[in-house]
Amino acid sequence: MFREILLTFRHGGCGSYTAPVHTPTRLATAALVAVCAGAALTAAPSAAVLNVRAWRETRERQIVGELMRLVALPNIASNRADIARNADLLTTMFEARNFNVMRVETPGSPVLIARRDIANARGTLLFYFHYDGQPSDPKAWTRGGPFAPVVMSGPNLFPLETTSTTLNPELRVYGRSTSDDKGPIVALLAAVDGLAATKASPAWNLRIVLDGEEEAGSPNFGAAMKQHAADVRADIAVVVDSPRHPSGLPTVFYGSRGTSGAVITVYGAVTDLHSGNYGNFTTDPTMALAKLLASMKDDNGNVRIKNFTDGVVPLTPAEHRAIGELPNVDAKLLEQFGLMQAEHPDSRIELQHNHPTLSITGIESGAVSAGARSAIPGSASARVEMRLVKGLDAQTQFDRLVAHIREQGFHVTDTEPDRQTRRAHRRIARVTRTGGGFPVAKASLEDPRTAPVVSAIRSLDQRLAQMPTIGGSLPFATFSETLALPTIGLAIVNFDNNQHGPDENLRLGNLWDGIDIFAALLTMSR
Repeated sequence: MFREILLTFRHGGCGSYTAPVHTPTRLATAALVAVCAGAALTAAPSAAVLNVRAWRETRERQIVGELMRLVALPNIASNRADIARNADLLTTMFEARNFNVMRVETPGSPVLIARRDIANARGTLLFYFHYDGQPSDPKAWTRGGPFAPVVMSGPNLFPLETTSTTLNPELRVYGRSTSDDKGPIVALLAAVDGLAATKASPAWNLRIVLDGEEEAGSPNFGAAMKQHAADVRADIAVVVDSPRHPSGLPTVFYGSRGTSGAVITVYGAVTDLHSGNYGNFTTDPTMALAKLLASMKDDNGNVRIKNFTDGVVPLTPAEHRAIGELPNVDAKLLEQFGLMQAEHPDSRIELQHNHPTLSITGIESGAVSAGARSAIPGSASARVEMRLVKGLDAQTQFDRLVAHIREQGFHVTDTEPDRQTRRAHRRIARVTRTGGGFPVAKASLEDPRTAPVVSAIRSLDQRLAQMPTIGGSLPFATFSETLALPTIGLAIVNFDNNQHGPDENLRLGNLWDGIDIFAALLTMSR
């Protein structure tokens, strides 16, 4: 029988092919095979992956339990005692899988380097994770708490301890760092367990690097890696962080944005003043700050700071093709976030990830809650964050921001203005650069040295999203630039995981997929 069909194949190295309509199904399939000769067209997981998957289906409750024990440990980088407890537990977890764990002490959080060598290894594979998390306000959580993880089925608490071994992949574990980044650590360890339980072994020597300060900008991580470069030398580095593409496709990425930022404080009188007695007399620093911030972008969301995009390296043809092959998720995101229109409706989100940003992430001035005083505050502050792309550096963007503030008529200082300075200038802004942050990182998606990772993930079901750059920032450059390793990023967790916010969560289906992916990578061909 004939039926109208439309088949398009975009991945697997065979280009794009659309089968003709009104073609017999078998003939259409044959035509597609002819076009993609030598390429696997259907899911073809290896026996090792299938065995690990079958093993996992008998151990799901135990895997989730291990994740919840890890998530229950508070892990804010500024709390050294809590971070030490995380490092201790992770050391125990890796040692139980026959890894030798080195604890590298730094001025901040310890870096853990877990090593496991394999007989007749095909090479050495490095994985990066971080075990610290974002600060959390327990009162803002509606499901469990930051460090009181729970399993939820929609809005309902799920009794994990009384269930059968197989769990619905739509269940979610709530807790700080379930997705960012403890869940992926547990997925890797489960893959190692699954291989061992099915009488298999990784085919690569393994180097696992665990960073305890990523959410604080990894201020000590780069130095630790340079000091121990020989201990983490590898053929391929895989940076595991970030959510999947919102389409839900398995996702790899080849770069991350850098960061630059500042705190801007605008001054009025030397003290708060009665808003009635002095409302038409003194400078209102909140109003002045609002106007200053508004001057930085036009009504269409374009940054108005001079030279803000000068030096940006454009996308390559291959990167444009990779973005073009991604499902367009803009409409999905607008619905998810309750928005009518994107800031740049003529440019999809993946293209915007390759442009620098300027965002206001916080404003502080007076109070708006019940009982607030009727007073004009003496100062108002805002935190400005800039994400950087290839061709930009943090100091240059900061200098461009300061130049713009001066052009708006402000006297700029980096210290608290004294009375003499206040009397000499009508408008004063203190601008201090925020510390930490990451440099821009960018690897080539055409690098043949990372191609085995891509092939291994595609072998699972042929679907793959390749992102030239992710929106976030992480220490990708430590591996791709400082250590000069062939580097690729891997995103496992669900895009709607609420990372950095209340009710962070991990969908179990993504955890299961992650175990499959790690099993494929640990046993992949060279």
